[in-house]
Amino acid sequence: MAATNIKYIPKDAQVIMAILKELGVNDFDPRVINQLLEFIYWHTTITLDDARVFANHAKKKNIDADDVKLAIQIHAEKMSFAGPPRDILLELARSKNSTSLAPIKPQSGIRLPPDRYCLTQPNYKLKTNLLNSIKKVNDTLKIKSD
Repeated sequence: MAATNIKYIPKDAQVIMAILKELGVNDFDPRVINQLLEFIYWHTTITLDDARVFANHAKKKNIDADDVKLAIQIHAEKMSFAGPPRDILLELARSKNSTSLAPIKPQSGIRLPPDRYCLTQPNYKLKTNLLNSIKKVNDTLKIKSD
């Protein structure tokens, strides 16, 4: 009788495992496969839902490749941010760099920012020594009892 405890791995999971192996990832938690599959299904669902909206807007009965391409393009634009153009950044850098810095004051030793910005500032308070407190209480009790 053959062993029946062989686990069935879905085709999508096998594809994900093959991609990971091709990328050189051989040691991973099996839950990674489930997380990647969930992300892929979620992303595909969102993209196809958007493609359906675009097809409905164009009064088409079926989704075509152009609708899917448009949905993918819009998602890619949302996920990536190119930043401001280089010309604007250069102009901003020129204007900032045209202002000179304040001169450094001649001083010996380490120059640190104000205490409130330094990690060297103590962030605790010491309790009074418990033994000294007990000793003082005992001394006062002795004086009163005499």
